[in-house]
Amino acid sequence: MRRHDEPVERLPVTRYAVMLFLLTAVLTGIVAVVLVKNAKRSTWQQNATALSGGAHVGASAFGTLRSNLRVQASQLATSLELQRAVITRDQAGLERIATAHHALIALRKRTVGALPAQPRIASTATISDGKRVLATVTVGLPLGKDILTLLRHNIPLPSHASLVLLYKGAVMAGGPRGSRPLFANGRTKIGTIPFAAQSAALELPHARLAAIEPVSAINALSDRYRSLVYLAAIATLAVAGGLATRLARPLASIVGEVAHLSRQAQTDALTGLANRRGLTDRLEAELAHAQENGKSVSFVLADVDDFKLINDTHGHQTGDHVLRQVARALTGSVRELDLVARYGGEEFAIVLPGSRLADGVRLAERMRKAIHEINVASSAGEGAHLTMSFGVAEFPTYAGVDALVAAADAALYQAKRSGKDQVASSTVEARPDRPLDDPQPELGLA
Repeated sequence: MRRHDEPVERLPVTRYAVMLFLLTAVLTGIVAVVLVKNAKRSTWQQNATALSGGAHVGASAFGTLRSNLRVQASQLATSLELQRAVITRDQAGLERIATAHHALIALRKRTVGALPAQPRIASTATISDGKRVLATVTVGLPLGKDILTLLRHNIPLPSHASLVLLYKGAVMAGGPRGSRPLFANGRTKIGTIPFAAQSAALELPHARLAAIEPVSAINALSDRYRSLVYLAAIATLAVAGGLATRLARPLASIVGEVAHLSRQAQTDALTGLANRRGLTDRLEAELAHAQENGKSVSFVLADVDDFKLINDTHGHQTGDHVLRQVARALTGSVRELDLVARYGGEEFAIVLPGSRLADGVRLAERMRKAIHEINVASSAGEGAHLTMSFGVAEFPTYAGVDALVAAADAALYQAKRSGKDQVASSTVEARPDRPLDDPQPELGLA
Protein backbone atom coordinates (compact mmCIF):
# COMPACT_ATOMS: atom_id res chain seq x y z
CA MET A 1 0.00 0.00 0.00
CA ARG A 2 1.29 3.45 -0.87
CA ARG A 3 1.97 5.57 2.18
CA HIS A 4 -0.26 8.58 2.62
CA ASP A 5 2.71 10.91 2.90
CA GLU A 6 4.41 9.86 -0.32
CA PRO A 7 5.13 12.97 -2.41
CA VAL A 8 2.69 13.44 -5.23
CA GLU A 9 4.51 12.72 -8.44
CA ARG A 10 4.94 15.90 -10.33
CA LEU A 11 3.77 15.93 -13.85
CA PRO A 12 6.71 16.37 -16.20
CA VAL A 13 7.47 19.91 -17.18
CA THR A 14 7.03 18.85 -20.80
CA ARG A 15 3.44 17.87 -20.10
CA TYR A 16 2.70 21.25 -18.59
CA ALA A 17 4.33 22.93 -21.58
CA VAL A 18 2.12 20.89 -23.91
CA MET A 19 -0.96 21.74 -21.83
CA LEU A 20 -0.16 25.46 -21.96
CA PHE A 21 0.51 25.28 -25.68
CA LEU A 22 -2.73 23.40 -26.36
CA LEU A 23 -4.71 25.86 -24.26
CA THR A 24 -3.16 28.76 -26.16
CA ALA A 25 -3.81 26.96 -29.45
CA VAL A 26 -7.48 26.45 -28.60
CA LEU A 27 -7.95 30.07 -27.53
CA THR A 28 -6.05 31.34 -30.56
CA GLY A 29 -8.09 29.08 -32.84
CA ILE A 30 -11.35 30.33 -31.35
CA VAL A 31 -10.28 33.96 -31.74
CA ALA A 32 -9.14 33.32 -35.33
CA VAL A 33 -12.41 31.63 -36.28
CA VAL A 34 -14.47 34.40 -34.68
CA LEU A 35 -12.41 37.07 -36.48
CA VAL A 36 -12.79 35.30 -39.82
CA LYS A 37 -16.53 34.85 -39.36
CA ASN A 38 -16.98 38.48 -38.34
CA ALA A 39 -14.87 39.63 -41.27
CA LYS A 40 -16.92 37.52 -43.69
CA ARG A 41 -20.16 38.83 -42.22
CA SER A 42 -18.86 42.40 -42.40
CA THR A 43 -17.73 41.93 -46.02
CA TRP A 44 -21.14 40.63 -47.01
CA GLN A 45 -22.91 43.45 -45.19
CA GLN A 46 -20.71 46.05 -46.91
CA ASN A 47 -21.31 44.34 -50.24
CA ALA A 48 -25.07 44.26 -49.71
CA THR A 49 -25.05 47.97 -48.81
CA ALA A 50 -22.99 48.84 -51.90
CA LEU A 51 -25.19 46.79 -54.24
CA SER A 52 -28.40 48.15 -52.74
CA GLY A 53 -27.08 51.69 -53.06
CA GLY A 54 -26.06 51.03 -56.66
CA ALA A 55 -29.50 49.63 -57.56
CA HIS A 56 -31.32 52.61 -56.04
CA VAL A 57 -28.97 55.13 -57.63
CA GLY A 58 -29.62 53.35 -60.95
CA ALA A 59 -33.40 53.60 -60.41
CA SER A 60 -33.01 57.33 -59.81
CA ALA A 61 -30.85 57.65 -62.95
CA PHE A 62 -33.56 55.81 -64.90
CA GLY A 63 -36.05 58.49 -63.84
CA THR A 64 -33.64 61.15 -65.02
CA LEU A 65 -33.32 59.31 -68.34
CA ARG A 66 -37.10 59.43 -68.83
CA SER A 67 -37.07 63.16 -68.11
CA ASN A 68 -34.32 63.64 -70.67
CA LEU A 69 -36.41 61.71 -73.18
CA ARG A 70 -39.32 64.12 -72.64
CA VAL A 71 -36.99 67.05 -73.23
CA GLN A 72 -35.68 65.37 -76.39
CA ALA A 73 -39.22 64.87 -77.71
CA SER A 74 -40.12 68.48 -76.96
CA GLN A 75 -36.95 69.81 -78.62
CA LEU A 76 -37.62 67.69 -81.71
CA ALA A 77 -41.22 68.92 -81.92
CA THR A 78 -40.12 72.56 -81.77
CA SER A 79 -37.30 72.21 -84.27
CA LEU A 80 -37.76 74.31 -87.45
CA GLU A 81 -36.61 71.40 -89.62
CA LEU A 82 -39.43 69.15 -88.43
CA GLN A 83 -42.08 71.89 -88.43
CA ARG A 84 -41.15 72.87 -92.01
CA ALA A 85 -41.31 69.23 -93.14
CA VAL A 86 -44.72 68.84 -91.49
CA ILE A 87 -46.16 72.01 -93.02
CA THR A 88 -44.77 71.30 -96.52
CA ARG A 89 -45.58 67.61 -96.21
CA ASP A 90 -41.98 66.75 -97.08
CA GLN A 91 -42.08 62.97 -96.95
CA ALA A 92 -38.37 62.51 -97.51
CA GLY A 93 -37.52 65.06 -94.82
CA LEU A 94 -39.92 63.44 -92.33
CA GLU A 95 -38.42 60.01 -92.92
CA ARG A 96 -34.89 61.34 -92.49
CA ILE A 97 -35.77 63.05 -89.20
CA ALA A 98 -37.70 60.03 -87.88
CA THR A 99 -34.81 57.67 -88.67
CA ALA A 100 -32.19 59.97 -87.13
CA HIS A 101 -34.09 60.35 -83.83
CA HIS A 102 -35.72 56.90 -83.52
CA ALA A 103 -39.03 58.76 -83.57
CA LEU A 104 -42.58 58.13 -84.70
CA ILE A 105 -44.17 61.15 -86.40
CA ALA A 106 -47.95 60.91 -86.64
CA LEU A 107 -49.74 63.16 -89.10
CA ARG A 108 -53.50 63.33 -89.68
CA LYS A 109 -53.72 60.47 -92.10
CA ARG A 110 -50.36 58.76 -91.93
CA THR A 111 -47.33 58.00 -89.76
CA VAL A 112 -43.66 58.22 -90.52
CA GLY A 113 -40.94 56.19 -88.73
CA ALA A 114 -41.31 53.57 -86.01
CA LEU A 115 -40.66 53.14 -82.30
CA PRO A 116 -38.46 50.39 -80.78
CA ALA A 117 -40.28 47.19 -79.88
CA GLN A 118 -41.72 46.71 -76.41
CA PRO A 119 -40.65 46.92 -73.70
CA ARG A 120 -39.50 50.49 -74.09
CA ILE A 121 -39.69 53.96 -72.62
CA ALA A 122 -41.20 56.73 -74.74
CA SER A 123 -42.20 60.39 -74.58
CA THR A 124 -44.55 62.33 -76.89
CA ALA A 125 -44.76 66.03 -77.89
CA THR A 126 -47.19 67.83 -80.24
CA ILE A 127 -46.82 70.24 -83.15
CA SER A 128 -49.69 72.73 -83.59
CA ASP A 129 -50.49 75.99 -85.37
CA GLY A 130 -52.15 77.43 -82.33
CA LYS A 131 -55.57 76.16 -83.25
CA ARG A 132 -55.15 72.53 -84.10
CA VAL A 133 -52.62 69.72 -83.74
CA LEU A 134 -50.69 69.21 -86.94
CA ALA A 135 -48.61 66.21 -85.78
CA THR A 136 -47.34 64.30 -82.76
CA VAL A 137 -43.74 63.25 -82.23
CA THR A 138 -42.89 60.23 -80.05
CA VAL A 139 -39.30 59.40 -79.13
CA GLY A 140 -38.54 55.98 -77.59
CA LEU A 141 -35.67 53.84 -76.24
CA PRO A 142 -35.79 50.06 -76.00
CA LEU A 143 -35.42 48.54 -72.54
CA GLY A 144 -32.08 46.94 -73.27
CA LYS A 145 -28.33 47.38 -73.56
CA ASP A 146 -28.38 51.08 -74.48
CA ILE A 147 -30.30 52.06 -71.38
CA LEU A 148 -28.13 49.77 -69.21
CA THR A 149 -24.96 51.37 -70.61
CA LEU A 150 -26.28 54.84 -69.85
CA LEU A 151 -27.17 53.84 -66.32
CA ARG A 152 -23.85 52.09 -65.63
CA HIS A 153 -21.87 55.28 -66.26
CA ASN A 154 -23.67 57.02 -63.41
CA ILE A 155 -23.58 54.29 -60.75
CA PRO A 156 -20.70 53.55 -58.31
CA LEU A 157 -20.38 49.78 -57.89
CA PRO A 158 -17.78 47.34 -56.50
CA SER A 159 -15.14 46.40 -59.06
CA HIS A 160 -16.63 42.99 -59.87
CA ALA A 161 -20.29 44.10 -59.77
CA SER A 162 -22.59 44.65 -62.76
CA LEU A 163 -26.18 45.63 -63.55
CA VAL A 164 -29.05 43.53 -64.83
CA LEU A 165 -32.18 45.04 -66.39
CA LEU A 166 -35.34 42.98 -65.82
CA TYR A 167 -38.86 43.22 -67.15
CA LYS A 168 -41.62 41.03 -65.76
CA GLY A 169 -38.89 38.91 -64.13
CA ALA A 170 -37.03 38.24 -67.39
CA VAL A 171 -33.53 39.52 -68.17
CA MET A 172 -33.55 42.24 -70.84
CA ALA A 173 -29.88 43.22 -70.57
CA GLY A 174 -26.85 42.43 -68.45
CA GLY A 175 -27.31 38.65 -68.63
CA PRO A 176 -28.73 35.85 -70.76
CA ARG A 177 -31.70 37.58 -72.37
CA GLY A 178 -35.01 35.97 -71.50
CA SER A 179 -33.67 34.01 -68.51
CA ARG A 180 -35.62 34.33 -65.25
CA PRO A 181 -33.30 34.37 -62.24
CA LEU A 182 -34.84 33.99 -58.79
CA PHE A 183 -33.94 36.52 -56.11
CA ALA A 184 -34.05 35.45 -52.45
CA ASN A 185 -32.21 36.54 -49.29
CA GLY A 186 -29.87 38.80 -51.24
CA ARG A 187 -28.78 35.98 -53.56
CA THR A 188 -29.53 34.87 -57.10
CA LYS A 189 -28.09 32.52 -59.69
CA ILE A 190 -27.60 33.34 -63.35
CA GLY A 191 -26.80 30.23 -65.28
CA THR A 192 -24.68 28.20 -62.88
CA ILE A 193 -22.95 31.14 -61.20
CA PRO A 194 -24.22 32.34 -57.79
CA PHE A 195 -24.38 36.09 -57.21
CA ALA A 196 -25.05 38.46 -54.36
CA ALA A 197 -27.89 40.69 -55.56
CA GLN A 198 -29.91 43.76 -54.62
CA SER A 199 -32.64 45.29 -56.79
CA ALA A 200 -34.86 48.38 -57.06
CA ALA A 201 -38.09 49.12 -58.96
CA LEU A 202 -37.93 51.46 -61.99
CA GLU A 203 -40.43 54.13 -63.12
CA LEU A 204 -41.88 51.63 -65.52
CA PRO A 205 -44.42 48.97 -64.56
CA HIS A 206 -42.88 45.49 -64.06
CA ALA A 207 -39.33 46.81 -64.59
CA ARG A 208 -36.50 46.41 -62.07
CA LEU A 209 -32.78 47.10 -61.97
CA ALA A 210 -30.54 44.62 -60.14
CA ALA A 211 -26.95 45.13 -58.99
CA ILE A 212 -25.11 41.81 -58.76
CA GLU A 213 -21.62 40.58 -57.83
CA PRO A 214 -20.23 37.03 -58.01
CA VAL A 215 -20.17 35.26 -54.65
CA SER A 216 -16.64 34.06 -55.43
CA ALA A 217 -15.43 37.68 -55.73
CA ILE A 218 -16.91 38.59 -52.34
CA ASN A 219 -15.49 35.50 -50.68
CA ALA A 220 -12.10 36.25 -52.19
CA LEU A 221 -11.97 39.45 -50.14
CA SER A 222 -12.64 37.59 -46.88
CA ASP A 223 -10.31 34.76 -47.97
CA ARG A 224 -7.40 37.19 -48.13
CA TYR A 225 -8.24 38.44 -44.66
CA ARG A 226 -8.62 34.84 -43.45
CA SER A 227 -5.13 34.03 -44.73
CA LEU A 228 -3.71 36.99 -42.82
CA VAL A 229 -5.55 35.97 -39.64
CA TYR A 230 -4.30 32.38 -39.86
CA LEU A 231 -0.74 33.57 -40.49
CA ALA A 232 -1.04 35.77 -37.41
CA ALA A 233 -2.40 32.78 -35.46
CA ILE A 234 0.53 30.61 -36.53
CA ALA A 235 2.96 33.34 -35.48
CA THR A 236 1.14 33.62 -32.14
CA LEU A 237 1.42 29.88 -31.58
CA ALA A 238 5.11 29.97 -32.41
CA VAL A 239 5.62 32.62 -29.74
CA ALA A 240 3.32 30.72 -27.36
CA GLY A 241 5.38 27.57 -27.87
CA GLY A 242 8.48 29.40 -26.71
CA LEU A 243 6.73 30.96 -23.73
CA ALA A 244 5.09 27.66 -22.76
CA THR A 245 8.43 25.99 -22.19
CA ARG A 246 9.49 28.88 -19.94
CA LEU A 247 6.24 29.03 -17.98
CA ALA A 248 5.83 25.27 -17.62
CA ARG A 249 8.50 24.85 -14.94
CA PRO A 250 7.15 27.48 -12.49
CA LEU A 251 3.61 26.28 -13.20
CA ALA A 252 4.58 22.69 -12.43
CA SER A 253 6.24 23.88 -9.25
CA ILE A 254 3.14 25.81 -8.16
CA VAL A 255 0.79 22.92 -8.92
CA GLY A 256 3.09 20.50 -7.11
CA GLU A 257 3.26 22.79 -4.10
CA VAL A 258 -0.52 23.17 -3.98
CA ALA A 259 -0.92 19.39 -4.18
CA HIS A 260 1.69 18.98 -1.44
CA LEU A 261 -0.07 21.47 0.85
CA SER A 262 -3.41 19.80 0.15
CA ARG A 263 -1.93 16.43 1.05
CA GLN A 264 -0.31 17.87 4.20
CA ALA A 265 -3.72 19.09 5.39
CA GLN A 266 -4.87 15.44 5.47
CA THR A 267 -1.63 13.83 6.66
CA ASP A 268 -0.36 13.06 10.14
CA ALA A 269 3.07 14.65 10.48
CA LEU A 270 4.54 11.97 12.76
CA THR A 271 3.53 8.77 10.97
CA GLY A 272 2.83 9.98 7.43
CA LEU A 273 -0.58 8.29 7.56
CA ALA A 274 -3.90 9.97 6.87
CA ASN A 275 -5.06 12.12 9.76
CA ARG A 276 -8.57 12.35 11.25
CA ARG A 277 -9.72 14.69 8.50
CA GLY A 278 -8.43 12.46 5.73
CA LEU A 279 -9.98 9.43 7.40
CA THR A 280 -13.41 11.07 7.68
CA ASP A 281 -13.41 12.15 4.00
CA ARG A 282 -12.40 8.68 2.82
CA LEU A 283 -14.82 6.84 5.10
CA GLU A 284 -17.76 9.01 3.99
CA ALA A 285 -16.86 8.42 0.35
CA GLU A 286 -16.51 4.65 0.78
CA LEU A 287 -19.83 4.33 2.63
CA ALA A 288 -21.61 6.36 -0.08
CA HIS A 289 -20.08 4.13 -2.78
CA ALA A 290 -20.98 0.97 -0.86
CA GLN A 291 -24.54 2.20 -0.33
CA GLU A 292 -24.92 2.89 -4.05
CA ASN A 293 -23.48 -0.45 -5.15
CA GLY A 294 -24.78 -2.71 -2.39
CA LYS A 295 -21.27 -3.45 -1.01
CA SER A 296 -19.82 -3.87 2.47
CA VAL A 297 -17.15 -1.85 4.26
CA SER A 298 -15.30 -3.02 7.35
CA PHE A 299 -13.90 -0.49 9.81
CA VAL A 300 -11.19 -1.25 12.34
CA LEU A 301 -10.09 0.77 15.35
CA ALA A 302 -6.78 -0.26 16.96
CA ASP A 303 -5.04 0.93 20.10
CA VAL A 304 -1.45 0.31 21.25
CA ASP A 305 -1.60 -1.52 24.58
CA ASP A 306 0.01 0.20 27.59
CA PHE A 307 1.38 3.03 25.44
CA LYS A 308 1.44 5.45 28.39
CA LEU A 309 3.79 3.07 30.18
CA ILE A 310 6.11 3.12 27.15
CA ASN A 311 6.21 6.91 27.20
CA ASP A 312 6.70 7.07 30.95
CA THR A 313 9.38 4.37 30.96
CA HIS A 314 11.33 5.06 27.78
CA GLY A 315 10.49 8.67 26.95
CA HIS A 316 8.42 10.37 24.29
CA GLN A 317 11.05 9.98 21.59
CA THR A 318 10.85 6.22 21.99
CA GLY A 319 7.05 6.52 21.97
CA ASP A 320 7.16 8.45 18.69
CA HIS A 321 9.48 5.83 17.23
CA VAL A 322 7.06 3.08 18.29
CA LEU A 323 4.14 4.89 16.62
CA ARG A 324 6.08 5.13 13.36
CA GLN A 325 6.89 1.40 13.55
CA VAL A 326 3.23 0.64 14.19
CA ALA A 327 2.25 2.72 11.14
CA ARG A 328 4.69 0.74 8.96
CA ALA A 329 3.45 -2.60 10.32
CA LEU A 330 -0.20 -1.73 9.72
CA THR A 331 0.32 -0.40 6.19
CA GLY A 332 2.37 -3.47 5.35
CA SER A 333 -0.52 -5.75 6.33
CA VAL A 334 -3.34 -4.25 4.24
CA ARG A 335 -4.26 -4.08 0.57
CA GLU A 336 -3.46 -1.26 -1.85
CA LEU A 337 -7.05 -0.01 -1.78
CA ASP A 338 -7.30 0.03 2.03
CA LEU A 339 -6.60 3.12 4.12
CA VAL A 340 -4.65 3.22 7.38
CA ALA A 341 -5.01 6.44 9.41
CA ARG A 342 -3.88 7.76 12.76
CA TYR A 343 -7.07 8.27 14.70
CA GLY A 344 -5.49 10.14 17.60
CA GLY A 345 -2.74 9.54 20.15
CA GLU A 346 -1.89 5.81 20.05
CA GLU A 347 -5.14 4.91 18.25
CA PHE A 348 -5.24 3.95 14.56
CA ALA A 349 -8.12 3.36 12.14
CA ILE A 350 -8.30 1.16 9.07
CA VAL A 351 -10.92 1.39 6.28
CA LEU A 352 -11.44 -1.83 4.33
CA PRO A 353 -13.64 -1.23 1.25
CA GLY A 354 -15.57 -4.27 -0.01
CA SER A 355 -14.73 -6.37 3.09
CA ARG A 356 -17.28 -8.28 5.15
CA LEU A 357 -16.96 -8.49 8.91
CA ALA A 358 -15.18 -11.87 8.80
CA ASP A 359 -12.65 -10.45 6.32
CA GLY A 360 -12.05 -7.46 8.59
CA VAL A 361 -11.50 -9.73 11.59
CA ARG A 362 -8.98 -11.88 9.68
CA LEU A 363 -7.08 -8.78 8.54
CA ALA A 364 -7.09 -7.35 12.07
CA GLU A 365 -5.66 -10.63 13.34
CA ARG A 366 -2.88 -10.41 10.73
CA MET A 367 -2.09 -6.85 11.85
CA ARG A 368 -2.08 -7.93 15.51
CA LYS A 369 0.57 -10.55 14.74
CA ALA A 370 2.60 -8.02 12.73
CA ILE A 371 2.65 -5.71 15.77
CA HIS A 372 4.23 -8.54 17.81
CA GLU A 373 7.33 -8.18 15.64
CA ILE A 374 7.95 -4.70 17.02
CA ASN A 375 10.44 -4.77 19.85
CA VAL A 376 10.58 -1.97 22.43
CA ALA A 377 14.05 -1.76 23.98
CA SER A 378 14.26 -0.94 27.67
CA SER A 379 16.90 1.26 29.29
CA ALA A 380 18.66 -1.91 30.42
CA GLY A 381 18.94 -3.09 26.87
CA GLU A 382 16.25 -5.72 27.26
CA GLY A 383 13.41 -5.76 24.74
CA ALA A 384 9.69 -6.29 25.10
CA HIS A 385 7.26 -7.12 22.34
CA LEU A 386 4.57 -4.58 21.55
CA THR A 387 0.90 -5.59 21.58
CA MET A 388 -2.23 -3.97 20.19
CA SER A 389 -5.99 -4.40 20.58
CA PHE A 390 -8.48 -4.22 17.69
CA GLY A 391 -12.21 -3.56 17.32
CA VAL A 392 -13.99 -4.37 14.04
CA ALA A 393 -17.43 -3.30 12.74
CA GLU A 394 -19.16 -3.65 9.37
CA PHE A 395 -21.28 -1.45 7.09
CA PRO A 396 -24.20 -1.81 6.32
CA THR A 397 -24.80 -3.61 9.62
CA TYR A 398 -24.10 -0.18 11.07
CA ALA A 399 -25.40 2.47 8.69
CA GLY A 400 -23.61 5.80 8.78
CA VAL A 401 -20.18 7.01 9.82
CA ASP A 402 -21.06 7.75 13.43
CA ALA A 403 -22.76 4.40 14.03
CA LEU A 404 -19.92 2.46 12.39
CA VAL A 405 -17.20 4.26 14.36
CA ALA A 406 -19.14 3.85 17.62
CA ALA A 407 -19.54 0.12 17.00
CA ALA A 408 -15.84 -0.36 16.27
CA ASP A 409 -14.95 1.70 19.35
CA ALA A 410 -17.20 -0.46 21.53
CA ALA A 411 -15.56 -3.60 20.13
CA LEU A 412 -12.12 -2.12 20.86
CA TYR A 413 -13.20 -1.42 24.43
CA GLN A 414 -14.34 -5.04 24.75
CA ALA A 415 -10.94 -6.26 23.49
CA LYS A 416 -9.19 -4.08 26.06
CA ARG A 417 -11.45 -5.20 28.87
CA SER A 418 -10.98 -8.88 27.93
CA GLY A 419 -7.22 -8.79 28.40
CA LYS A 420 -5.80 -6.73 25.51
CA ASP A 421 -3.76 -8.07 22.56
CA GLN A 422 -6.84 -9.43 20.82
CA VAL A 423 -9.46 -8.71 18.16
CA ALA A 424 -13.12 -8.10 19.00
CA SER A 425 -15.95 -7.73 16.49
CA SER A 426 -19.25 -5.93 16.73
CA THR A 427 -22.57 -7.37 15.48
CA VAL A 428 -26.27 -6.64 15.99
CA GLU A 429 -29.09 -9.07 16.57
CA ALA A 430 -32.05 -8.95 14.18
CA ARG A 431 -34.54 -7.60 16.72
CA PRO A 432 -37.45 -5.37 15.62
CA ASP A 433 -36.86 -2.93 18.48
CA ARG A 434 -33.27 -2.07 17.33
CA PRO A 435 -32.60 -0.06 14.10
CA LEU A 436 -29.58 -0.90 11.95
CA ASP A 437 -27.79 2.30 12.93
CA ASP A 438 -28.15 1.60 16.65
CA PRO A 439 -24.62 2.21 18.01
CA GLN A 440 -25.05 -0.36 20.79
CA PRO A 441 -23.55 -3.55 19.33
CA GLU A 442 -23.40 -7.18 20.35
CA LEU A 443 -19.70 -7.84 20.91
CA GLY A 444 -17.61 -10.92 20.28
CA LEU A 445 -13.94 -11.88 20.43
CA ALA A 446 -12.16 -13.31 17.39
